[in-house]
Amino acid sequence: MTGRTVRNLATALVLLLSRVAAASAQANEPGSESPRLQAVRLAAEEAIRLDGSLDEPAWGRADSISGFRQREPLEGAPATERTVVRVLYDEAYLYIGVRAYDSEPGRVVARQLERDAPLGLSRFGPAGADDAIELILDTFHDRRNAYYFATNPNGALVDGLITDESESPDLNWDAVWDVRARKTGFGWSAELAIPLRSIRFRSAPGEQVWGFNVQRTVVRKNEQTLWTAWSRDNEGLHRIGRAGELTGLEGLTSRVNAYIKPYGLGEAGQDYLERPDGDAKFDPKIGGDAKIALASGLTLDLTVNTDFAQVEADEEQIDLTRFNLFFPEKREFFLENAGIFDFGAPQFFGPPDLLLFFSRRIGLQRLGFAGAEPVPMLGGARLTGRAGRQTLGVLNVVTGRDDELNAPLTNFAVARVKRDVGRSGYVGGIVTHRYQEGGATNLAAGADLSLWLSQPLVFQAFFAGTEDSGPGGDDIAWQAKLDYTGDWFGWLVQHQEIGPELSPEVGFVRRLNVGRTTGGFRLTPRPPIPGLRRINIFNSFQYVVSHETRGVLDRTWELSVTPQLDAGDELRLQTNYQFQRLVESFDLTPGDSVTPAVSVPPGDYEDWTFSASIQTAASRALSAELSGGFGGFWDGDRWSAGAAVKYNSPHVGVELGYSHNDVDVPGGAFTTDLVQTRIQLAASTRLFGNALIQYNSQTGAFSANLRIDWIHRPGSDLFIVFNERRNVEGGVWEPVSRAFVVKVTYLKWM
Repeated sequence: MTGRTVRNLATALVLLLSRVAAASAQANEPGSESPRLQAVRLAAEEAIRLDGSLDEPAWGRADSISGFRQREPLEGAPATERTVVRVLYDEAYLYIGVRAYDSEPGRVVARQLERDAPLGLSRFGPAGADDAIELILDTFHDRRNAYYFATNPNGALVDGLITDESESPDLNWDAVWDVRARKTGFGWSAELAIPLRSIRFRSAPGEQVWGFNVQRTVVRKNEQTLWTAWSRDNEGLHRIGRAGELTGLEGLTSRVNAYIKPYGLGEAGQDYLERPDGDAKFDPKIGGDAKIALASGLTLDLTVNTDFAQVEADEEQIDLTRFNLFFPEKREFFLENAGIFDFGAPQFFGPPDLLLFFSRRIGLQRLGFAGAEPVPMLGGARLTGRAGRQTLGVLNVVTGRDDELNAPLTNFAVARVKRDVGRSGYVGGIVTHRYQEGGATNLAAGADLSLWLSQPLVFQAFFAGTEDSGPGGDDIAWQAKLDYTGDWFGWLVQHQEIGPELSPEVGFVRRLNVGRTTGGFRLTPRPPIPGLRRINIFNSFQYVVSHETRGVLDRTWELSVTPQLDAGDELRLQTNYQFQRLVESFDLTPGDSVTPAVSVPPGDYEDWTFSASIQTAASRALSAELSGGFGGFWDGDRWSAGAAVKYNSPHVGVELGYSHNDVDVPGGAFTTDLVQTRIQLAASTRLFGNALIQYNSQTGAFSANLRIDWIHRPGSDLFIVFNERRNVEGGVWEPVSRAFVVKVTYLKWM
């Protein structure tokens, strides 16, 4: 398909989706009146001492909300423990005070100190191990995007962004703010102080109205309560359109705020591939970031000589498939506001089928079986935010030349826009572009749509195409999906087409040349059995054909049953049927000069597999998970087993994980082992350390990543990092690389 055809189809789709969106917008407009909380302005002589006590007279005269209702375990029932929330403000800060009453204050759970630690309960089960208060601020009152703040009885700082009512907040956004909490005779209390210059809102005369909601978790009861949006039929804290309103905000001015954040770094490292004699190399480096929060609601981020030395190492993966591995992004610059650039076909479980923009394509050069090496990132700029009813995102990054990695000087550009439709829907478009020295270019473009046809039913679709200056690379992809999410049941129907030549070089494609039809149905009964919370029964199928010939490639069917107890423990039983038509051979193991690769030849393969796992509640100080499975595998057999143990306390956290595969196929037999150890130490909410130690038998790699982070002032850090990687094939612990890094950042408001 020609590039002109791709562009014409994209233009036609945008026009069509715009008309469909306009016709359905009226049905999605707000209906019933939202509950309200009035914020109270502090008098000029009043001040709040941030200590978690809430003993200033201003708190006593502030309006309050209580009367929370349960989402779990008894939908709509009054909360078993009382929660009272008040809001004050002045010209510089928004103050939020919480009193979390508890009939058994000695059983309040508080183990986390680290910033952005998981707290509370997710929509589908435990996400953290602490009692928590979580709240959202929809400062533009667009009913789809919000700031997220959370804390626990230790005063841990957790913050993030919710974009387009995403299921979970993006915790990589870090604001400059503070919180103090304390355990009390009545339970616990917390005071949050959020500088107004740390968040964006409209500058308008008179009173402002913001979206506002609060959620509380009592972990020992596995209880989740909210001020509003407590229904399990596709509501919850992330449903910004169902939030209440914060009123009484007058005289607030959103100014052009800006800060710079320079850094200095010293690294001493050994690279035994470059320098076999082990000579150390010292590499000093300076650079920095800047943020300019424009009064219009847009934020400009700038970065020069960008460094990611403090980023946690990738978690090792065992690859027993014929598809690309997917490693999630962990670099701070790309993670902040990342939800704005989402476009494609993400999956609830497992890697995505297609992403038109995947930031790990920037600054990382793919190598070997499952590796990537960083290339220098010279600088970049990102503009994101709201302009009227539009959400905008523009990104441009330049990476440097690295002859050893065969990486040329490259410019990456992305532009994304989404137009609000109704209460929670949107119509949008995206363009990505990569230009390499020498003239090689790659262009991708697409349009997408999300419409809420009713509260639990959403329709989503996209169309995308790519063009490349080299041979091939000109093709299209599209998808349409209906998703119904209720409490007792849910269902999904989806069809997707990905052409054989699709090549989004700034994106990710798991599999080319497929037409994929997917369906799923979920039942979640809550039988009246003491101690049993619910049973999730999930049934799904997938039918995959060749995009070109329409010949069958895959047929899969899955049935899983997962009972969950009131305490949070759960058991999962699953069976899978799979037919696969392999048109070309692939390697299950990489092979080397001594051991040949284990290959699977072309042909038709049909297998059944069975698996089970049991997981104890994360709310316990000591939790564990056991898993195992067996079944057919490429005309052979595969047995798998895994175990994980996790211990949490306020100052020490340890997680040990192990997985094993025993594979026997006609091309050979082999085993794989993956060992992961994670250690977390926290002296306070400002000083903590992390260690990630891993062994992957498939790649023969042993790695250690140790990090210490001291927040020496809000927004400013001192990092101490040690990395080591060894090749342990054949029982020899051969060093590959080692590095010791000290990095300091300093945030200065302008």
